[in-house]
Amino acid sequence: MKMPHSPHQPETARRGSPRRRHRLRTIRGCVTLSLLVWGLSVPAESFSVSHPNGIEVRTTPGPVSNGHTVLLEINTRNMITPIVGIQAWHGEKAIPVYQHPHKGPGIFIGFIGISYYQKPERANVKLEWTNRSGYHFLLIPIEVTQGRFKKEKLRVPKSKVSPSKTDRRRITDERYKIKNIYKTPHHSRLWNTAFAMPATGKVTSPFGSQRVLNGKLKSYHSGVDFRASTGTPIYAANDGVVRFASNLFYSGNHLIIDHGLGLFTGYSHLSEFRVEPGQMVHKGQEIGLAGSTGRSNGPHLHWGAKVNGISVDPLQLKELIEAVFSPAETDRITESE
Repeated sequence: MKMPHSPHQPETARRGSPRRRHRLRTIRGCVTLSLLVWGLSVPAESFSVSHPNGIEVRTTPGPVSNGHTVLLEINTRNMITPIVGIQAWHGEKAIPVYQHPHKGPGIFIGFIGISYYQKPERANVKLEWTNRSGYHFLLIPIEVTQGRFKKEKLRVPKSKVSPSKTDRRRITDERYKIKNIYKTPHHSRLWNTAFAMPATGKVTSPFGSQRVLNGKLKSYHSGVDFRASTGTPIYAANDGVVRFASNLFYSGNHLIIDHGLGLFTGYSHLSEFRVEPGQMVHKGQEIGLAGSTGRSNGPHLHWGAKVNGISVDPLQLKELIEAVFSPAETDRITESE
């Protein structure tokens, strides 16, 4: 099977060829592992994996709960020969790997979304690269643990819990349309600063809560709810392009911002839009007004995030990206050179 081409992935690399499998067997025994805390602003440990030719990969957090995001930071500055191409894989899903926003050449990052439905296990991320000496790879272990999520009992209109046949067709069409948006992210990273809160209100419902609607367990909470009365301004969490701004059966007036390379944020139950599809927006720009459209039991903002098509906790993702820009991280890289 051909490996998808990326800005850091040469077309000469192929998955599964006999020569390549031989290289995999040759390199597999040459990996060293170490567990340590790097002093991140995120209150979580990191896991470091290194390869004999000088590449080092750090994952944060380690372990990681289901529904959270893992940050890969890849340091290639100590490599004997420079990299021609680099690509990460989580199962069969290609993970975009790109230059760090402010650390300069030789440092790359990537984000891995862990599904809410992922069972506790020890899995591997596979990092592949080529240089003048050929193809190489590194297996990076990720330990997934079970998160602790509470149950929430909500009363909503009956039609939003048991939709009609016509509404079910509408829901299917909407899911197909939204899924295609997440399959086609912008080809460049559009953000260059940490993410901001989209609303000023208090968080009233966390990510991952089991939703008991009108007495029936129907779903889990795929985002975070903020207290916001109808008409309260809602802001873009970061720079990006608006990919969707329309009404959905469950999410009501829903807006999606594509931040590039598989990272999206979504804003639901709006009363009004202040932007339109195709428009570039900036961090902190007013994009809509809070409301109670769709399946809602009162005015609020539902804020969600997607990483490579996986719904993740937007607050944990925000903290992770803040760590990317923290001074402690910059100091650590400078000292290691």
